[in-house]
Amino acid sequence: MDVESHSPDRKMLRDLVFIQDATGSQGSYITHSTEHIQRICADIISHGGLASAEDLRVGLIAFRDHPPQDHTYVTKNFGFTSDIGKVHENLKTLYASGGGDGPEAVTASLWDALNLDWRPTASKMIVLIADAPPHGIGEYGDGFDAGSPDGHDPLVIARELAQRGIVLFFVACEPALSGYAHANDFYTALTSITSGLMVPLTTASLLSRAIIGSVLENLDMERLIREVGAAVAERILGGQQSVDDVARELHEKLLLRGDGVKRMVVENIYRESDEAKHNVQVWTNARTIQDARPHLKKPPPRATSHSPTSPPRRVVTDFPTFSTGAQGLSVFGTGVEKANPMFGGNAFGAAGRFGGMRETSMDADDDDDEPDGIDVREGSVTLEQAKRIALQSAWRGARG
Repeated sequence: MDVESHSPDRKMLRDLVFIQDATGSQGSYITHSTEHIQRICADIISHGGLASAEDLRVGLIAFRDHPPQDHTYVTKNFGFTSDIGKVHENLKTLYASGGGDGPEAVTASLWDALNLDWRPTASKMIVLIADAPPHGIGEYGDGFDAGSPDGHDPLVIARELAQRGIVLFFVACEPALSGYAHANDFYTALTSITSGLMVPLTTASLLSRAIIGSVLENLDMERLIREVGAAVAERILGGQQSVDDVARELHEKLLLRGDGVKRMVVENIYRESDEAKHNVQVWTNARTIQDARPHLKKPPPRATSHSPTSPPRRVVTDFPTFSTGAQGLSVFGTGVEKANPMFGGNAFGAAGRFGGMRETSMDADDDDDEPDGIDVREGSVTLEQAKRIALQSAWRGARG
């Protein structure tokens, strides 16, 4: 596997979409986004290696629910713009209201995002901010238990996002999300399919940090995918090696090359369980949510923990089936090896601040007593990141 090249072949463009839950519980998150969006975008441009403000386009989609659960709107799609002032004005029109049965129109918002006019040469990312699951995953009292009434399925959408190179990050607004039986496991699987991450927040004040950290890490990951993705995909799709085997080899070679990449450090608040791990695998490998539901196990109570022994991020690499679109499936198996915990608990180093975020060296002294819960660090590529690079490269290669 050749990883000798150090320079991407074209300048980096970024298409970034915010999907915002606009139901009654989301007022503090909408307010925080509105107040900080201009600084968030400025930090992304200045610290993400973008040449100019025009290289960043921001999209905004708000969602509530389908009638009769909500009669205001299902989704509100503002489209892409490079005018961040316009994004700010669009956010100011949103207010938290409505919602009915718990699950919301998440699937409809993902469908809208999938069908935006993404630039072919841009790195593509969605940040979904919500405290409720989509319809149809088996939650008590779901008004649309069979799934989204528009007929779309979030697992199918996630695989199409992955094939188009669109990475999904999910900001889990806690503790509300953990009140649902299957939401945490479902969103862990959904983000893993696209090589993204689930980021738990217990306060809206950390939202801007979560967004900036997610975007900056993803920009560095995208740079590496553009350099080595074709070779990685060829190895996996050709049946020569599993995702895990390729990721381990890639990790070793990137370490030898000495590239520095940003990595978002997130405090884990979840307690792991065998049932949760099983359910994540079921959601990940099922073609549709209805296919998955008969195989789910009842999870234990969703108490949270601040134990540093639980990994806050994990990469599911056991994908026996990879959708190639509506016409059929392509198949390539992978060995299962969970990513080791890379960080957790209160492992947040001291840092110089920029725009509310903190950026540190990986060997920085852990002498900051402020329990911020989110940090951005610069260091060597981790095995977890190498697995995400390998998985995303395989998805893009499967699309052709």
